[in-house]
Amino acid sequence: MKRAQAVSGYQIARQSIALTLSVLLIPFTSGNLLAQAYTPLDAVGLDQLVAPIALYPDSLVAQILTASTYPQQVTDADNWTHQTAGLPPQARADQANGMPWDPSVKALTAFPTVLDSLARNVPWMTSLGNAYYNQPSDVMNAVQAARVQAQQAGYLRTTAQQRVYYEDGQILIAPVNPALVYVPYYNPWAVYGPGWISPWGGFYLAPAPPGWAIGLGIGFFAGISIGLFAHYGWGWGSWAPNWRGGVVVYNHNTYISRSTTVYNHGSFGGYNRGVFEHAGRGVPANFHAAATRESFAREGAGRPGGVRAEGARGPAGRPEGRPAGRPEGRPAGRPEAGRAQAARSEGARPAAARPAGRPAAAARPSGGGGGARPQAHAAARPAGGGGGARPQAHAAPAAHAAPAAHGGGGGAHKK
Repeated sequence: MKRAQAVSGYQIARQSIALTLSVLLIPFTSGNLLAQAYTPLDAVGLDQLVAPIALYPDSLVAQILTASTYPQQVTDADNWTHQTAGLPPQARADQANGMPWDPSVKALTAFPTVLDSLARNVPWMTSLGNAYYNQPSDVMNAVQAARVQAQQAGYLRTTAQQRVYYEDGQILIAPVNPALVYVPYYNPWAVYGPGWISPWGGFYLAPAPPGWAIGLGIGFFAGISIGLFAHYGWGWGSWAPNWRGGVVVYNHNTYISRSTTVYNHGSFGGYNRGVFEHAGRGVPANFHAAATRESFAREGAGRPGGVRAEGARGPAGRPEGRPAGRPEGRPAGRPEAGRAQAARSEGARPAAARPAGRPAAAARPSGGGGGARPQAHAAARPAGGGGGARPQAHAAPAAHAAPAAHGGGGGAHKK
């Protein structure tokens, strides 16, 4: 009997040790699984992923790509914009500057409709962030390919709100008035032409701006004055894509997300595959990829970008050639000294308080609700076309203007 009890005690001790070791090894095992979880996307998959944002102005694309690596912060910021909608614009800008968010997320607080769209599409946004972090050059090429396709379909062209033009073989999009940004509105599953891409399952498409009928090409929300954000280091003029390097540039330097929730955290660009460097499904005819794996290694990963957003003046009082001051003295792409890990890690802090009766962003129904709400800082749109016959400052030389789109219109803003 005593021998049986001894054997039983020995077995219990072994099982306890095994259970303890299993618990201790879970973080390491899950970390390895997470590092292996990302599956590189082909051109068709990347086309579908970038379609909702590819026709936005360049600086806004750069902000979104980086912010999408912080889905929880984007959700928090969206909740915050609803809570502070009644504050004066300057007070909201000051509050945003003090939030423990990535600079790209702070920059998007100037564009409530964009934040709301991202927060209502958390699975898509998270996939976009993972794709950009792991395949940045491929994602940048996908944006350019989408612009080529939209131009061929007859919808992407210069309007009273934004300029569409060529530079070094790339299609660039910038506000006509550098101080007034109009966020485009379009159906991402139709604007590129029949059969180009399939809709992302469950994607929430916001209601059209007043006076705009869905399916008529590209419309625009009310103009956003970005002057209040210009003197912050994270404002509009601090962001731009480096199309050849295949990266986002922040204050003249490659910006590498520090989010801890992206797949393969710490291996930025580790899955670039060059999927747009050769013909195939999802690649427009005669498309020439600017960003290659070689150019990413040469210009992209951790190197100065040397690119500035179109029309950027730099924060007030600084010479044009001098990088803007960075928030809290943090160099772009490097961890902030002294900031608590909880503020730096995605999901390490509670979400911002949500207004009563408003569902969490991830739980919102994918098919409706959330009608358009007035955008803070919205500039009054002149009657008859939002932007009117404003002189085009910094207009590109005629030789570099994008050719007139073929076919149907829809580019002009309608009231």
